[in-house]
Amino acid sequence: MPSRRPAMGHNSSTEQLLFEDENHNETAPPSAKKSKVDKKYFPQLSLPLSHIESQYDVVVIGSGYGGSIAASRSARAGQKVCVLERGKEWRPGDFPERETETIGEIQMTHNNQKSVYGDPTGLFDLIVSPDVTVLQGCGLGGTSLINANVALECEPKIFEDEVWPKEFRDDITNLNTVDKSHVEQMLQPVTYPENHPDLPKQQAMRKVATHLADIEDLNVDRILKKTPLYVNFEERTNKVGITQPSCVGCSNCCSGCNVGAKNTLDMNYLPDAKAHGAHIFTRVEVRAIEKDESSGEWCIHYIHHLPGGDRFKLKEQLVRAKVVILGAGALGSTNILLQSKQRGLDLSDNLGKHFSTNGDSLGFSFNGEDSTRPVGRNPKHVVADGKPPGPCITTVIDMRGRPGRDLKESYVIEDGTPPRCTKLPLKLTLKTEGNWSSEDVSPLENKKQLVRQFKGTDFKHSMSFLAMSNDSGQGELKLGDSGRVWVDYQGVGSGRNFEEIHGGMRKATEALKGDYIPNPLWGGMLAKLRNTKGVITVHPLGGCGMGETGAQGVVNHMGEVFNGNTGEIHEGLFVVDGAIMPRSLGVNPSLSIAMIAERNMRLLAEKYGWNIDYESWKVLETNNKPLPPGIRFTERMVGKLSVDNTMHHAEFTVTIESQDVRSMIKDKQHSASIYGTVECAGLSAEPLTVSRGYFELFSKSSDDDHRQMIYKMLLSSHEGNQYYFIGKKVVHKDSALEIGLGDTTTLFVTVYHGDNEHGDVKATGKLIIKLGDFMKQLRTLEIFNCGGIIEKFKLKTRFIAWFAGVMWKVYGGVSTNRVDDIDGAAGREKRPLRLPEPDMHLLTTEDGKQLRLRRYHGGPNGPIVLMHGMGVSSDGYLMDTIDTNLTEYLVEKEFDVWLFDNRNSIYDESNAMSQSDLDEGAKYDIPLAIDTILQVTDKKDVQVFAHCASSVMFFASLLAGYLDKDKIRCIVASQATFCTVPSATNKMKSTLKLPQILHKLGVEGLSAYTDEMAKLRGKALNQFVENFADAALKVEEQCDNSVCHRVTFMYGQLYNHSNLNNQTHDTLHEQFGYGNASIFRHLSYCFSHEHIVSRSGKKIYLPDFNKTKPTESERYVAQLRKLDIPIFFLSGAKNKSFDPESTRRALDRCTAINPAQHYERAVIPDYGHFDCLIGQNAAVDVWPRFIEFLQVYADQGSCAVPITPVTNLARRFAVRINSAT
Repeated sequence: MPSRRPAMGHNSSTEQLLFEDENHNETAPPSAKKSKVDKKYFPQLSLPLSHIESQYDVVVIGSGYGGSIAASRSARAGQKVCVLERGKEWRPGDFPERETETIGEIQMTHNNQKSVYGDPTGLFDLIVSPDVTVLQGCGLGGTSLINANVALECEPKIFEDEVWPKEFRDDITNLNTVDKSHVEQMLQPVTYPENHPDLPKQQAMRKVATHLADIEDLNVDRILKKTPLYVNFEERTNKVGITQPSCVGCSNCCSGCNVGAKNTLDMNYLPDAKAHGAHIFTRVEVRAIEKDESSGEWCIHYIHHLPGGDRFKLKEQLVRAKVVILGAGALGSTNILLQSKQRGLDLSDNLGKHFSTNGDSLGFSFNGEDSTRPVGRNPKHVVADGKPPGPCITTVIDMRGRPGRDLKESYVIEDGTPPRCTKLPLKLTLKTEGNWSSEDVSPLENKKQLVRQFKGTDFKHSMSFLAMSNDSGQGELKLGDSGRVWVDYQGVGSGRNFEEIHGGMRKATEALKGDYIPNPLWGGMLAKLRNTKGVITVHPLGGCGMGETGAQGVVNHMGEVFNGNTGEIHEGLFVVDGAIMPRSLGVNPSLSIAMIAERNMRLLAEKYGWNIDYESWKVLETNNKPLPPGIRFTERMVGKLSVDNTMHHAEFTVTIESQDVRSMIKDKQHSASIYGTVECAGLSAEPLTVSRGYFELFSKSSDDDHRQMIYKMLLSSHEGNQYYFIGKKVVHKDSALEIGLGDTTTLFVTVYHGDNEHGDVKATGKLIIKLGDFMKQLRTLEIFNCGGIIEKFKLKTRFIAWFAGVMWKVYGGVSTNRVDDIDGAAGREKRPLRLPEPDMHLLTTEDGKQLRLRRYHGGPNGPIVLMHGMGVSSDGYLMDTIDTNLTEYLVEKEFDVWLFDNRNSIYDESNAMSQSDLDEGAKYDIPLAIDTILQVTDKKDVQVFAHCASSVMFFASLLAGYLDKDKIRCIVASQATFCTVPSATNKMKSTLKLPQILHKLGVEGLSAYTDEMAKLRGKALNQFVENFADAALKVEEQCDNSVCHRVTFMYGQLYNHSNLNNQTHDTLHEQFGYGNASIFRHLSYCFSHEHIVSRSGKKIYLPDFNKTKPTESERYVAQLRKLDIPIFFLSGAKNKSFDPESTRRALDRCTAINPAQHYERAVIPDYGHFDCLIGQNAAVDVWPRFIEFLQVYADQGSCAVPITPVTNLARRFAVRINSAT
């Protein structure tokens, strides 16, 4: 009955649920203190797929108990062996321990879904069906990676059942002696040692056993046993040469052992197979197998899963074998055979049937009398305090073989401790079910339980039970729309065996004085809502069960697959895993599966005359060093090949992979491996599989002007033919206009008959990379065997920089020398400016930079200082190619105009070409200029018009406190602000870290014009930026002005061409010049953060900017108070450098903190970035939008009146009246 206690009180809140103390205050016993949780380096077993050969003696599919044993024994028999595993290779230290990490490793298949949720190589493989949910492991080592390591034998009655073939039943003696000894020799099962720390859950299990023994009049010692475990409880070097540390008892067995003490299959059978020559490949999912009747070989069709690889919809690949051994587990092996049957392989009608959950069940004692350490812990914490939960399972209550009970009433109950990554969901489940669905089997304990509940310790007094029994085995595995199997097993949870189990777990909970919570899918809220008693199994069995013939089963007694429903077999096709169990085993099945797999391999060797050497050992070489970081990317090229004088469409999709990216860069050939597929109907009707793939990236020829990319691949066809593929990309500067875009995207191909380049030519042609495929290729670039995100980024950047550096050497660098005579524009007649003679003021900053101020005294208004953008000078405000420039416009309005050239101005070449950034300008340049103007004019404050990078610099000076806001009367912020939202083009540059890459290459800056002394490099660069401009600009914005193209490349599209007159466009070289790399890099950081940061990317100007509620941050508010100044934000609607969103966000941020201040914003239709200043009609379309704002604050002291809602409203009204006038 449901618990009658009230819901948990305040102390049992979700916060406490998440952050309960783990009690680290007791002294650790000496044995635990001596233990260490050092990171060990275990050998890599898998090979890159480029090493796969086209044909093997034996292909083993899957690497669980059956598959690993098959691989080891086949290799020991001298066979050429290939192992294909869908999952990844894991090493101790890499397994997930936190909930967030675990979620990323879940893959889930649902019976009515067309696709698989999550990564198809994820560690935790969930198959969700209406009545049954299966959890199995996916990785090199199969479910051994996440099982509980238990090695219990079946009771004798199981193998006596006549459902097993007679030949099997007649061989039980050998199974229990010869085959079992081979398993134990490898897996070394032992029980939890007496000299290890005492475990609270073992004491709890003794209470349970005593209680059950009293009820059923049984002997406690007969039913209470320690479970043999595949675990090392002392450090040792095993027979294959791998050193494994001692178990620390952290209980994270079922999420992967990060200590390395667990005898998973990648510690024994699999390295043994590798030591004897087996080739092991991971992330390889076998889809189907078929028989090539002409050769008698088996064809195994597979796909290779890579992060990002599915962007190219990878095609099936092919490998051939004389013998195929399926060891992919009950669901995996059945799935492959079902798909093979769909493709025409004649198999038994029993395929998929007689599936068993092994009678698995789950239950909990919640809020019992004793603390049990109910969940796994961090191994380091266990070593520190000596309080281990213990291995996942250590003890079994064996209720099998009781007098007068049949197999349906036999079961075992084991203590279970889930891993630490399940802590939160387990707590939530138990606390929820404890309040609503638990059975109050200990009513006398209610008061004590209520106290624990309010103290929040109820979870610590809980215990998990894992049970196994014998179900009816009437389930069926069916192929779903996702291409994976699901379980059809209606009413399985209503079986008598499950009632027996839950009755036993209720009694166990009575002994612990807790509340009984059954599996939520069987007896909890979910079960009641669905009106279904669901079952969760971690031991799926069957689907390819043994039988006398195909009429009774799918395989015979030694795992050979029947041909249809007959007694004939498919020669060379075997299944050796849990799929061949014809019934439930009633206990953890790993030992039985392993014994039967050993038996099958013994009989297979006898059949084929193999000699399995069980006695000698080959030690796998280990170097105890971490694997170097590698790199891979996937490439697709398309084109045409001429095959036997007929043109055919051709394409390849290949992955290029280096196991050591640093060595690849240093190596003269810069070599890597290749794997994937080639498609050409003239060679084969199906995709050809690549093997022995070899790649050279930028290998040198006789000089640096000539580099090669070389592709060499052996191609194997579905029809059994072989071809040798050689492709070359020659990167060569044939002329001054070559810039490498064609060279690096065009592959010249020759295909030869046979397995080398000495055969007759079969095909020739050319393949190219399409732009869309190239963008996908960039997204597949991956650094692997490297833990940290930062380190991965550094290595990826280094590789890209090296790639760009080679191209740079071949095609030339960037000019820095200014040339004024472009297309005959120099020496032109300039119109007289309508300005008074300027006063010149030369300034020297504290750090020694020379700055310039020029004063055009037009009247009493102001003073106003105009600040230029990046890569230009203040001459941009003195354009003679338009009817009225901004300086003339302001002088006509009687403003005292000051033009300021900061350290980035191109007026002083030495300044422009030296490295500087926004931080330096904010600290030294801005305050010096403002103070000089105030001193000369004897004014208290000044008006500011700041454009582009100078606007960002100006806000930085205010925010850093270098410039006192009381010295500023008002600001017009043109295009850029303290919010720096990039355009799409600049966002791409920032994301690709282009400025940082140029810095790594030693590029000190970019120029808007060509160095006439280095014409070839200059013309090459022109050609590159012209291509860039053509790609970046719409057709109506394209032109033939090289400076215009360079400007677009450097900054993005700065103007709409329709807004510039011809003379302005032809004289752009007079306005634009050099931009140093440091300021490009600084702006890149600002673009990445979308607000101003320091040159190193630190948030010194706007702390807490990205908080959900920054207005609640005192530091943030204090900074925005420094902008309590009238500000007019100006943007061109089509700005392709700083997105107009920059000014909108700045307006919102300022208004939120200073609501009474005068802030305005204007977005100018059909204008971009720089054309707001140099456009032929800017004086009509743009400047009137802010001149009224400036006129409101034109007089000294106009900002001295305290800002109030009334004065603010009045000023805004004045601006609007002036605009209307």
